[in-house]
This record gives sequence, structure tokens and C-alpha cells, in this order.
Amino acid sequence: MRRKSTFEDFEEMFRDESSDSEDCGEKKELEFDPRIVRKMRRPEIPANGSELFEEQGETQADFYDEDADEYGEMPKKHKKSKKEKLSAEERYRMREDRLRKKAEKRRRNKHIGGKILTFIQLLLSIVLMAAFVMLNILPDKYLLAAGVVLLFLFVFCFLLQFGRRVHWFGKILSLILIGVLIFGNIYLAKTMGTLNVVTKAKTYQTDKIVIAVMADNPAQSIEDAKDYQFGIMSGLDRAKVDQAIEHISEGLNQELDISEYTTYSELVQHLYDGKIDAMIYNQTLDELIEDNNPGFIEKVRIIDDFEVKTEVLMKDVPDLPITKEPFIVFLSGMDAYGTLDQTCRSDVNILACVNPTTKQVLLVSVPRDAYVEIPGITYGESDKLTHAGMYGIQYSIATMEQIFDIDIDYYVRVNFSAVIQMVDALGGIDVESDYAFSTYYKQYNADTDTWSYYEYKKGLNHLDGIYALAFARERMNAAGGDYQRAKNQQKVIAALLEKIKSPAVLTGYTNLLSSLEGTMDTNFSSQQLASLVKMQLNDNAEWNIVSSTVYGYSSEEYCASYADSPLYVEILDDDSILAVKEVIDKLMAGEVISEPRVTDLQQIYEVDESDMEGDYYVNNHADDDEYDDFYWEHGGYLDESDYETFVHPETEEDDYE
Repeated sequence: MRRKSTFEDFEEMFRDESSDSEDCGEKKELEFDPRIVRKMRRPEIPANGSELFEEQGETQADFYDEDADEYGEMPKKHKKSKKEKLSAEERYRMREDRLRKKAEKRRRNKHIGGKILTFIQLLLSIVLMAAFVMLNILPDKYLLAAGVVLLFLFVFCFLLQFGRRVHWFGKILSLILIGVLIFGNIYLAKTMGTLNVVTKAKTYQTDKIVIAVMADNPAQSIEDAKDYQFGIMSGLDRAKVDQAIEHISEGLNQELDISEYTTYSELVQHLYDGKIDAMIYNQTLDELIEDNNPGFIEKVRIIDDFEVKTEVLMKDVPDLPITKEPFIVFLSGMDAYGTLDQTCRSDVNILACVNPTTKQVLLVSVPRDAYVEIPGITYGESDKLTHAGMYGIQYSIATMEQIFDIDIDYYVRVNFSAVIQMVDALGGIDVESDYAFSTYYKQYNADTDTWSYYEYKKGLNHLDGIYALAFARERMNAAGGDYQRAKNQQKVIAALLEKIKSPAVLTGYTNLLSSLEGTMDTNFSSQQLASLVKMQLNDNAEWNIVSSTVYGYSSEEYCASYADSPLYVEILDDDSILAVKEVIDKLMAGEVISEPRVTDLQQIYEVDESDMEGDYYVNNHADDDEYDDFYWEHGGYLDESDYETFVHPETEEDDYE
């Protein structure tokens, strides 16, 4: 007998079997077992709220006591709660309300993440605006525009979080903006840090005092040479050499055997002859000693060096509002690569006289070999202007002030590496060349391990850092020699100013500052430099940039820094100085300026344009025998004796070497 699942099915089965027995002619009695019925599950009552029963897991069977006796009585009637007395429709509506509240809560929770993102976006926007205010390079109109844009983006992203389908777009947009804002804040923080480093004027200068022995000397360190006899100069660097000697003596715990000399030639010759075992000198003088003692750098070997730091005594820096009052800057280009940690000769000496109200700049070049007194160093004697850089930037400034009888408020000191990096950071510069030429000496390209000449066409040239430096340094293959080089240096400076004063400087501002870190030294404050950029971005004015040069005539004179023999110098022409001074006075008074009047000496130096035609200066290169070992080892060596000179205007004597 089959067992059915419900009572109705049981009855149907009973009827079917009764009919079967009748058909067979047999009448059977139905066997009814109440225990089976008692254990059967009661049918569920279908109703409008049947889903509610499924959710709560409640059926009528649940109202029976599962612990009842297998053959016992029916379970006692379950006492219904207040909730159970509700109708199915009421229970259904309660469930719908509960589900609706849960859905609303889930919807609200979905938007909380987006709202948090938008408030992070707002916080980063506030930090960015504060950084712009502190940096102080954006004009007020740009600052206001930036603030409005950032506020609009915040409100837009925030409102998107209340939409059913667009809130995901708001979240994605907010995440993108957060990334951009983080990058912007890092960029500005780096910019402010770099600007503070670049504008932190050095309070000391470093000289490297070296100990040199002959190349074949067995000594490898100062300990090996502690019993040697040392030669030193009794000249201008004696104080720094004495500091090094004191430091060496303390380290060795013994006094050194010292011999003094009055000339480097005598000192070097005694080293060659073995009368002394080693010499102690300032390494800044390497090339100067080499010029007068050819082969010196190859014949000696440095076994030790000591850095001597001396305080830089500068006058108080005026806190001028440089966007409103005229000022003068001394631009010093140091004859070295790498960092500015050590003193070296000043290869470029240019005055930049600036009037921010009339938007005018006067660039004044002074020959590096100008024969002048160096206040505080030579005490009445004369020396080359380039040698002033070996004693510190303050002495170069004092010398320039004495030449023009002016006060120089600020200085910017850079080296060759700074020029290369500045030009590259600005994406190159456009320079107008007066004629086609190539560099006289070969140039080494470390990337390709090749030697070549840098070539320039007449007219506009787009130059990267290396080419710009070579353009500014070339004098051997220039029609005007040193004076053409001075013009080319001013062309490079003018091209840099054109790039810096354009709005494009904003995109490369940090890279520009980073390129100057360690290769530039200035006493401008960070706020002063930022105010200049802000002023230019605000008015986008065109500047009148005028170039000028002080002329002189060639001679050979004894110099205070090197008394061994006469050196090539330029004796400055007083009338040329006066002509430049007249223009400086006009600029400082706010008058419109032009190039200084042409002096008699300047007319002698003027180069006929016909001399610049053709390809002479393109193909005029140094012969291979002019490249000595030092040149090949050090990537370019210029011999002082190769300077192109001109006829003395008074004596008519030819000084050309």
C-alpha cells in the first residue's frame, strides 16, 4: 500500500483501492492507523502573505509540539502572540516596510563612500590653494580662477552622489581629481623646498688644498709622506694653506718640514729637481700653474687633499621690493662643472641692471682678463678680474662696484653645469647668431663616445644645453674674439629671459629650480624671485633688453695672484667705462635706454661684416697637434696664449700672439 503525503491523498487512495476490490469481487476493510496520521505534516494554509511564512519559516506544523508522545495525545494548543494574531495581509505589509527601510539604508550606505571621497577632494583642494598662496607666483586673477574651478569640481562630484545611476561616475571623477591634486600638492611642495635651497645664500666658501708629488713618487698618502720636505707659496693663499698644514700636523701628530717660495715657477722647478719632495697649494690654481709650466698637471700626482672653509663676509642684503624699484645683479659664471662647493675662476662677469617699472634690462659684459685691483685682496696691485672668483664672490662684486662706481645689491653665481641644465629644463632656447661658425676645438660627446665640432648657422638657432654652452664659450673661432664671445653670452642670457618670462615657465618651474640646485648660488630671497615671476605672469609685458660691453686693449702685465711672469690682460678703456655708466644712470632714473655710444676703441674692434661671410669660421678648426694630452684627458683645454688680441690704440703696437 502506497503512503500519500496528505490526508486528502489518503482518502483518494482509499477510494481507489475500494473500487479495485469491488472489481475483483472482494471486499476489504480499510486499515486506519492513527499514529501514521498524527506524524504526517499538516498542510500549509495558502494566503496573500505566503511569502511572509517563507521568510519567517513559520507553518502550521510549527504550532504542534514536536516532543509529543509517538502514540500520545494531540499536542496542546499553542498560545498565539500578538504578532501571530495579525492577519496575513498585515504581516505582508509589515515585511514590505521592513524591506523598504533596509533598501533605503543600503542606498544611503552606498553613497557614504562617494561623499567621503568628495570631502577628501575638498581638503586637498584647500591645501593646494594654500600652497599657491605661500608660493606667491600666481597673480590674483589666476588664483581666483583656480579656486573657482576647484570649488565647482567639488560641488559637482558631491551632487552626483545623490543620483541613482550617476553616483559611480562621480566616484570615478573624484578619484581622478584626488590623484591630480595629490600630484599638484607634491609638485608645489617640492617647488617651495627647492626654491628655498636655491635661494639660501652660502655663508662660507670651500677651497681644496692639495698635496702633490711627482708622478713616479712611491708615496700613496700623507702618512707615507710625513717625513718629506714640503714647498708652499708665501703669497695670497698662505692663510688657507696654513689651515691645511695645521690640520695635517694634528693628524700626523708631528710638525711638517716646510719651505717657502715667492713664485710658483721656482716652487714647481724645485719639485721637478727633487729639492723638495712635495708641494702644498690651492687646486684652483691648477690651470694657472699649467699655463706657465706646461705639462705640470701630467707630471705630478695628488696624494691627499683637504677642504678649507672660510666665512663669506657679505654686506647686508637689502630687502628691496624688486618689482617696483630698479636694482643691479652681478652674474658670475664660474669656470667649472659640477657643484659650486669649491671656489674657482670667474669666467663670465656680467652686470644685469633691471628697472621693473619701465621693463628694461641693461646687460654689461666686462672681459674676464680685465686688469683691475681686487679690493681686500691685492691692496693696490692689479690682477685679472677672473682671479677674483678664486677668493670669493664678494671680491668679484667689490671689483665690479669699483670699476663702475655703483652699488650692486644682488648676485647670481652659476657654473657651466647650471647653463646646460637651465637650458634643457626650459626645453631649449632660440639664439640669433651673427654669422655661421663652428667651435674651434673638438668637443667630446660622452653618450656617443665621439669627438666633433658644434656648428651654428647664421640667424636663428634652436640650442639645447650643451650647444648653448659651447655657443657662449667659443672665442678662438669668433671674428671678434673675446668681445664676440661676450656678445654671444648676452644672447644666451637674453634667450633664457625670453623663456623665463613666458607663461610656459609654470610647467617647467620646478624642473628649472631643480636644475639649479647645487649649481647656482644667489642672495635673492625666495619671495623676491617668486614676486618677479608673479609680476611677469600678471602683466605679460615685453622687455627692452640692451646689451653692451666694456672694451680694453691687450697687454702683458704681472698679476698679484701669479707673480712669476707677465700674463695676458685687458687694460680697460676709461671712455668705454664712462659710456656704459651713462646708460646705467639713465636706466636707474627710469629713462628709456639704448646701446651706449660708440667709443674710439670700440670702432677699432668693430668687425667688418664682410669678414663674416663665407665658410671660413665654419671650417677654421684647431690642428691636431694643438690638442695636447691634457685636452684629450679633460675634454677640452684652451691655451691662454691663443687669445686673439688687437692693436693698442695709442702705441699702434701689434699685440697679437
